Amino acid sequence: MTSPSIHAMPEHWTELSAAKRRKRLCSEEVEALKTSCAKDCGKEHVAECSSCYGKVLDRMCLRYTESQDREWFTQRRAFLHELEGFFQDARDRKRSLKCIEARIESEKEAWYRWVLRKYPEFIAVSDGGVNQDELRGMLDDPDRSRQELVSMMLEGAGKPPGWPASVEAFAEKVAATKADPAEVKQLYVAEFFMDRHTGHVLENAQRYLDEYAASETMLLEDIIDKIASDFQESRICQPQRDSHRRRLDELRRAKTAFEQNKLQAKGQLCGNQAFTASEELYNLPPCHVCGKTVDSNGVLSCSLCQAVTQMGGSKKLTGDHVEADHDCEAGGRCVQLRDEDVEMDDGTSQAVSCRECIDQKRMTLYCSYRCAGENIAEHRQSAHGVETEAEDARGLVALTEQVVESTLQRENPGLGMSRVD
Repeated sequence: MTSPSIHAMPEHWTELSAAKRRKRLCSEEVEALKTSCAKDCGKEHVAECSSCYGKVLDRMCLRYTESQDREWFTQRRAFLHELEGFFQDARDRKRSLKCIEARIESEKEAWYRWVLRKYPEFIAVSDGGVNQDELRGMLDDPDRSRQELVSMMLEGAGKPPGWPASVEAFAEKVAATKADPAEVKQLYVAEFFMDRHTGHVLENAQRYLDEYAASETMLLEDIIDKIASDFQESRICQPQRDSHRRRLDELRRAKTAFEQNKLQAKGQLCGNQAFTASEELYNLPPCHVCGKTVDSNGVLSCSLCQAVTQMGGSKKLTGDHVEADHDCEAGGRCVQLRDEDVEMDDGTSQAVSCRECIDQKRMTLYCSYRCAGENIAEHRQSAHGVETEAEDARGLVALTEQVVESTLQRENPGLGMSRVD
């Protein structure tokens, strides 16, 4: 895959830092010229002094024509040549500074439209409800301002957290590295590849991180190009993946229901021996079809809900609710959905539950230790208000089967639950 970004523009953060630095330096030197003119020439405004006004215009012109850094305008030779003529007209009092500022703004808008055309992934990721046809139409409509383009892109792609202060702060961090390659790469890895809350590599980012970390010459833009290319390929294959995922979900639901039925059947067999279950387990709802009272001896109720009920919680004991009530807490981030072709046979695929939720008399399930390790930090932050380190995740969950078994045996001595193979 060819990478257009190497030749098209520098690292975006480097460019932003350079622009801020050059703009600040130009402003400081222009203010110094104005102060000197007021002091030495006695003019109230520098425009009244032909000599000093010419120096101010020269310094402004050099801001663009002799910039030592790569900025948005440095490759636009025709514009820079035209700009020199504009500043000469201003020296001859044939053109105002406002006219020059308007021309610079117009060229910057043309540059921004060029970036969006050259890098269509900016449009491709705009899936936040923005009309993509309208966005593409704006690129060729001179009556739509750059600010309108920026606003629509932010609406579609989403604003970074803390925008715009967070972007400015990160640009300052990059500038503080003084372009040291190792420091810049370390900063990029922490900012763009890692989850700052869990310390884990972001979902689906590991292979990009490995490639970026292994190369001394690869730019961040190269990684963006690779992600965009993979995104386009992924869209082509999406229908087939959706079909596979639906089939996988069907098989998973069937397996869950089958395992639940086996456990419940075994529990009922044990209960038919000379043991009596707790009174709470007889508190069944009326029949969903006829509305009559249900014979508790003829019903298979959910073992997980039995355990929660006997802990002191409140759950429905029967009903078609396994998928809704006992699905993996990770949802769309579940490792089995992400790695649907990987069979976990290392003993880590047993369902586990959040220990703190168990203490609060409810069950929050994960399909495996591995899935809990990657996702429980977010759950503990939102449900319990505590920060969690990635290495602590395993000690914060318990095997669901052991919890259910011990609860049933504690509350109903002799009434056990075992897996039927």
